Amino acid sequence: MITQMDRLTIYCVLCFIAFCSIVLRNVDELTVFSLAGLVAAAIGLWLELSHSPELEEEES
Repeated sequence: MITQMDRLTIYCVLCFIAFCSIVLRNVDELTVFSLAGLVAAAIGLWLELSHSPELEEEES
C-alpha cells in the first residue's frame, strides 16, 4: 500500500509532466488531453492536501 507522501509525490510529478507538455508545445499542437491531465492532477493533489490529517494543525 502506498503512503500519503507517495501519492503526493505521484501527483506532483504528474502535474509537472502535464505542465511541461503544455509549455513546450506550440499553440497549434495543444491538445485537450494535456489540459485535462493538468486539471486532473491538480484536483488530485488538492484533494490529497485538503483531507490530510497529518497536515492539520493541532488545537491546544
